[in-house]
Amino acid sequence: MNVSKFIWILLLGFSVFTTYGQEKKSDRLKKDQQELLKKISFTEKLLQSTKENQSNVTENLNLLERKIQYRQDLLNNLDIQLSQIDAQIANLQIDILKMEQQIIKHKEQYKLMIVQAYKMRNSHATLMFILSSESFNQANKRLEYIEQLKKYRQNQILKIQSAKAELEDLLEELEAKREQKKELQNVKSKEQNRYVNDREKQKQTIEELKGKEQQLQDELAQQKRQARELENQITAALDEEFRKAQKERNENPLTAEETKEIELNNKGFEANKGKLPKPVNGVITRGYGKQQHPIYSTVFVDNPGIDYTTVKGSTVRAVYKGEVTAVIPISGAGNAIIIKHGNYRTIYSNLQETYVRKGDQVTPRQEIGALLTTPDGKSILHFEIRVVDGKGGVTTINPTYWIVR
Repeated sequence: MNVSKFIWILLLGFSVFTTYGQEKKSDRLKKDQQELLKKISFTEKLLQSTKENQSNVTENLNLLERKIQYRQDLLNNLDIQLSQIDAQIANLQIDILKMEQQIIKHKEQYKLMIVQAYKMRNSHATLMFILSSESFNQANKRLEYIEQLKKYRQNQILKIQSAKAELEDLLEELEAKREQKKELQNVKSKEQNRYVNDREKQKQTIEELKGKEQQLQDELAQQKRQARELENQITAALDEEFRKAQKERNENPLTAEETKEIELNNKGFEANKGKLPKPVNGVITRGYGKQQHPIYSTVFVDNPGIDYTTVKGSTVRAVYKGEVTAVIPISGAGNAIIIKHGNYRTIYSNLQETYVRKGDQVTPRQEIGALLTTPDGKSILHFEIRVVDGKGGVTTINPTYWIVR
């Protein structure tokens, strides 16, 4: 294979690969766009369900903030799609220009052949051209030349027709891309207006809430009480589990098989980081760690997990296979379930009903309970992931990095 042919094949392969990559990215962006629209719709549904009841104002404000974030993500997604379409339009315009130049070149070559054919327009001129050869070999070559000229002329006609057809396809594709861009610009314009409206609504809500300081303080105090109660109960349950495990190990040390099983559970859980299923179909309205109060900028609440807001009475699912080690009643906050996965623990709280008992083995996505319904007509799941070391130490970790997005 000569060098020029190799380079041509290489460039063709790169072009196909690049086009394929762009198409995959385009499909992914469209899929993300649809997912964001679903999330916005779901959040709007939750906000509508609490419109008449403002008993938990901070939670509703968190929900509105999440909706605004989704809307911003959608606008960013649309910007990327528009940039991609602009690049595709620019490439198409370059291809169209090249094709037009190619057609001009083919036509010029065809004109030259027509001139040559005119000079040899009758059989007598052709015959004289052959007979005037100085040798038989030259006559044969002239005959071959005439045949090749005829074939080349026919081939040029086909090339011109093919190039014109390809040009028409490119022009149609360009028009389709321009139409697609126009539609996306309309979508973006509408979403931009909705984003501005949501921001205005958020500002208005915050101003209204500033006049309800006592209600906000009562809510914050209640949240802190429930958080302390939950933390105390979880700590007590994990301490009890550790004491029993230590006592059992002192009496019956772990076998090699049991140690291997724990290691396999740890590796299996860790291998699913970023791929664990959502424990509930909902919107994360409070993230992990130090969270700023939506009204009071100087007030922070430390969250050892994440909170999902969802429709009332939603079912909660286990995120990974494991053993239920505790089902805990929490004063004023329903029940909590702790599931063991090797050295990892997943915790699900604010449950009205529990479908499992201590000692049960659960599978991924198995329904384990149903959530409490708040006074304003929705449900909130508090979800945590903790890791236990060999000495009984417990560390919370950010569930956001473990749950599929």
